[in-house]
Amino acid sequence: MNNQKSITGNVALLCAVLIGITNIYVAPIYAGKSGFMVLFVLMVLTGLAVPVIYMIPNHAIKFAAYIFLGFSAYWAVGAAMNLTHTGDIFDSFQFLPVVIFAMANSIIILIAIVDAPKYGYGFAGVGVAIVIYTAIMAGNIDFIGGKPDLLLLAFVLCSLIPLLWCYLLAGTARNLVFSATNRFYATLKTGILTLSVFILLVSTVAISKLPINELSDISIFLSVTRGELLKLCWYYLLANVVFGMFVFLANHLVLNAFDIEKTITGEGTVMYHRLADEEDEEDDEGEKLENPYNSILEGMHSFQSEFKKGDLNRLTCVQGVGKFRNELDLLVSKYDYGSKDDAEELLHQIEQNMEFSFK
Repeated sequence: MNNQKSITGNVALLCAVLIGITNIYVAPIYAGKSGFMVLFVLMVLTGLAVPVIYMIPNHAIKFAAYIFLGFSAYWAVGAAMNLTHTGDIFDSFQFLPVVIFAMANSIIILIAIVDAPKYGYGFAGVGVAIVIYTAIMAGNIDFIGGKPDLLLLAFVLCSLIPLLWCYLLAGTARNLVFSATNRFYATLKTGILTLSVFILLVSTVAISKLPINELSDISIFLSVTRGELLKLCWYYLLANVVFGMFVFLANHLVLNAFDIEKTITGEGTVMYHRLADEEDEEDDEGEKLENPYNSILEGMHSFQSEFKKGDLNRLTCVQGVGKFRNELDLLVSKYDYGSKDDAEELLHQIEQNMEFSFK
């Protein structure tokens, strides 16, 4: 059993590593709408890796796998923010890049649902990969205006947004009672609460590219671009709420489609088991309890096996058959249901075998 778990864990870890490497390697290759489609597929694959990583038995290795997968996912988000270059100061935060960002955030929710929020924090904490990607691909920090202080702020904000998604939705994700309405309100609330951080990130990146030296210049910038900022707010809320709800609903649909019940142990470990298997076991146990002939049938089968091996002498066989006959007569007199015919047929076979063997 332990060996099987080890093999399963190794396969799951290999899948996580391969998907992570694919994200890192493939994300920078494509651009434009084709690049968006590639990144969309990569995000879907990353999401599908979550139930696979769940099967890793070692908690430390699992946590490391989620960190690596998170780095690769937000690396892909960084690539999405560099898909198009129109010269607009909000290039990095148009609808398609925000969609990829929302998909990465929804994977955090999926981890909190399928596994545990603590692993979601590991995945979310490496949101800095967005900035790392841009810095590495640019070769310097010019994308943030060459300002180290704003670079540090961008680092913090890129990690803070995913971490808040995990923190604010952890309780909802762990709730075993499914309510689409409650999950929608929780997702919308989280989107609204994290929106200010997102706008701060957008403004930081945009302002860093402009020759702004005074606070009055910042207020002028915000007043001039408020229309664009409102549009970005809409993009952010729409994408994150849609993909967040999709994760909640998809998980619930899968559990119901395959009759899987989710439970959480006292230690906080998430366990899954098939309801159909439980029902089969209960039916077998119920049948065993309801059938009064089960005990004598088991005894006669055991007796027959020993008899065929030649372990029983004539006297023991006669005594055994007599005992079975008395028990069977008693059961027949007490119960009008159960495997009466099977028991009588088996006893008759034993008697015939005895007569043939001891002639």
